Amino acid sequence: MTFAHPWLLLGLLAALIPLVVHLFDRRRPRVVPFGALMFVLRSQKRTASRLKLKRLLLYVLRTLLFLAVPLAAAMPSCVDEAKAQAAQGAAATAVVVDVSLVLRFRADGTPLFDEARRQAKDAIAQLRTDEPVTVLPCPSSAAPLAPGFDKVRALASVDELLPTASPADLNRCLDAAARALDDSPQPNRRLVVVSPFTSSSLRLEVPAPTIRGPQGTPLKPQVVLRDVAAERALPNRAIVDVKADAAPQAGPKAWQFTVTVRNFSDEALSDVPLELRVGGVPVVKGFVDVGAHATAQKALTHRFQQAGLTRVTAALPADGLADDDVRELLVPVPKDARLLVVDGAPSPNKYKDEAYFVVSALSAAGSPVTPVLRDTEAAWREDFATYDAVALLNVEAPPDEVAARLEKFVAAGGGLLLAMGDRVDPDVWNRRARGLLPRPFRVVKTAVEPSAPEAQTQAARVDTLSSSHPVLAPFSGEAREGLLALRVYRYALFESTGAADDVLASLNDGAPLLVAQRKGKGRVMAFATSLDRDWSDAPVRTAFLPLVQRSAAWLTASLDEREAAKGRVGDTLSLTVPDGKQVGAVDAPSGQPVPVRAGPGAVAVGPLPEPGLYAVEDTGGKPLPELAFAVALDPLASDTERHPAQSVRAWFGEDVVLSQGGGSGGTEAPVWTWLLVVAVLAFFFEGVLLRS
Repeated sequence: MTFAHPWLLLGLLAALIPLVVHLFDRRRPRVVPFGALMFVLRSQKRTASRLKLKRLLLYVLRTLLFLAVPLAAAMPSCVDEAKAQAAQGAAATAVVVDVSLVLRFRADGTPLFDEARRQAKDAIAQLRTDEPVTVLPCPSSAAPLAPGFDKVRALASVDELLPTASPADLNRCLDAAARALDDSPQPNRRLVVVSPFTSSSLRLEVPAPTIRGPQGTPLKPQVVLRDVAAERALPNRAIVDVKADAAPQAGPKAWQFTVTVRNFSDEALSDVPLELRVGGVPVVKGFVDVGAHATAQKALTHRFQQAGLTRVTAALPADGLADDDVRELLVPVPKDARLLVVDGAPSPNKYKDEAYFVVSALSAAGSPVTPVLRDTEAAWREDFATYDAVALLNVEAPPDEVAARLEKFVAAGGGLLLAMGDRVDPDVWNRRARGLLPRPFRVVKTAVEPSAPEAQTQAARVDTLSSSHPVLAPFSGEAREGLLALRVYRYALFESTGAADDVLASLNDGAPLLVAQRKGKGRVMAFATSLDRDWSDAPVRTAFLPLVQRSAAWLTASLDEREAAKGRVGDTLSLTVPDGKQVGAVDAPSGQPVPVRAGPGAVAVGPLPEPGLYAVEDTGGKPLPELAFAVALDPLASDTERHPAQSVRAWFGEDVVLSQGGGSGGTEAPVWTWLLVVAVLAFFFEGVLLRS
């Protein structure tokens, strides 16, 4: 125990006064003649016993009074020697204020951030005039300022703070604050940490922050902890993920949404309502059960009525932290597309028909297009503008007039699929419809005759795949085997153009198997082999159905090529800009403009300040809805589970933690305050005894 004014302890000698008074105040008995002697003796015994107890109590109370007042005046403090030495002298102070998403938690209807701001200002106000201070919000991308003596500016900087939607990294912030204190000339350094100290924000397995000592040796700074949650639990549940997948089994334009809910509390949750909204209107409802500190998933299915990029929201009832009870995403609902399939070699035997396998694949569940089958003669009479794409399967080169119509159709935004066969003459195609080909044809090469005994071993095999292209995106990992197992007996060779980015798949001899290219506003794709069983075994491979369906979807522009927005709050997102478009501005859901940095063919947007849907505009202020994207919260930001207060103090070191701030922001009452209370009570009861 230490004393602020030890010389006032001399006042403890006043405690002898009640003893002296007690000794000198003892009365001698007087002789009083009285007749009824027995009655007097009994009365004297009772009175003497009562007076003796009263005098003893008066002595104790007066002694306490004269002991408590000098002790209180000396202002004792119950701290150990290390803390007493650290507290002497002015200390440069860094106030680290947690402004993460958890600070938006409403405890008793009031956000924790209000308490954090009040405690930060209280910590600054309690500093001495010779103690410099700096304020560091956490998280923050800006470097902390050096400590200064302008307390007014420091208080104003606290008023300017706002809660973010990001998780806090207190370890990083504390290290940054310690570096800001390194250059201070003050002999002592102090860290004031204002936070609820959640488990995700502070990693106790890494070393605590240190400062540079006089000889460059690392030293622990003084630490003042201010728990804005007052050691209370912060129960929270949050939507931490939503996955959207097409659900063809439920019908056309049907999607399944898998919602992941996390419970960050000690109590299990049952029958929590979960709602799916489309365009802000509730369409599906369900219930989810989540165990304590556990995760659960719920699948909700919905059939859309309209195609296009659609806003979908998954929502839970609002709790203490309402920001993570809602999660938004954009779903590319494909349009109803029509594909004209031109059969170049019809056959009454359906297994030998050129278009049988393709039409079957496009008629299966989940197909993005509706196939319309025609032979060559009927197809050339069709109005191509009524279709989204045309597939030419083993078709002879079209007449010049038809070729011109097809070129116009593709240039206007249509799609064209070419598949080889014995009716395709490369020279005639190059002469009549060179403008339709992604690459000019050369010759047809035979690897092995399909009927040969060694056909399976000598056939050409798929060697490389471009999984970055949207058509082949699903064929990665083990799914690649579905295409790598393909055997090709005969295939066309393409002329080299010097560009390799249009080749989606190649054979083991380096020859392109699948070539795709944009022409004008449209798209063209060519298979170097046939899509029946004449030149390859593609139709009997498991990859055939998804390959044909995704190729048709890409050609009809119903396959979303944009990467699903995986951006989280605080990230920077790269947006691919279509040809002829320029991004002028990006607005956050609140209307706040987001920094945009242009690059070749793309723009970098961020850092992203909040969750929700972001709107994109061109340089003229016209909306670009095809570039809109959704941003989600980092699941760590929703984690409200807290470290025990003792664990946090032990991590910093009990020898340097000066005090533990409570929910009210003040420190515990000092010892001398309680001594004054004892003195007042002693004085009061002394008066009561004297009056009795």
